[in-house]
Amino acid sequence: IEEIREESNFLYIQGNASHDEVLEAAMIQTASALITTLPIDADNLFVVLSAKQLNNNLKIISRASDDHSDTKLKRAGADNVIMPDKVGGQRMAKLILQPDIVEFLDNIMLRGVDDVKLVELSCDNLGSCFEGRSIRELDIRNESGANIIGLKRSDNNYVINPTPDIILDKADRIFAIGNSNQLDKL
Repeated sequence: IEEIREESNFLYIQGNASHDEVLEAAMIQTASALITTLPIDADNLFVVLSAKQLNNNLKIISRASDDHSDTKLKRAGADNVIMPDKVGGQRMAKLILQPDIVEFLDNIMLRGVDDVKLVELSCDNLGSCFEGRSIRELDIRNESGANIIGLKRSDNNYVINPTPDIILDKADRIFAIGNSNQLDKL
């Protein structure tokens, strides 16, 4: 907090996030998302319960250490639970087994090499021209230069590397890769 006070560009609230008045000072009622990363799972659970009670539409990401906390945090209202030790262990194993794949994905997701981005787009936001048409009909690769590498269907199922014959629906979410110009054209 002392370092943040010296920087005038940072907003902060000093207090215990498990107290409603601290969450209210952070304007939790109008917030769209909350990330809670306290070191003790029970504290994160308490923050999730309090925040969800103050703003039922809040998207909440929580940290957890214990496997059993995952279910409880989700039941309390967390949309996603991240277990850093588990994720870190899986990443280390992948670096041993598939180091080039990990580095490739890091380049896309974290470093933004050569302006390449992976984005999620709603078909609803893309316009009615996408609804009921196949990926082939839209000729997205030739028209924009971007590639569709996945879809999330309205039933929350994922389609990895969709075939050109897949018909898009307004409720679908597209995962596309390309540079800024290509994604703007898309």
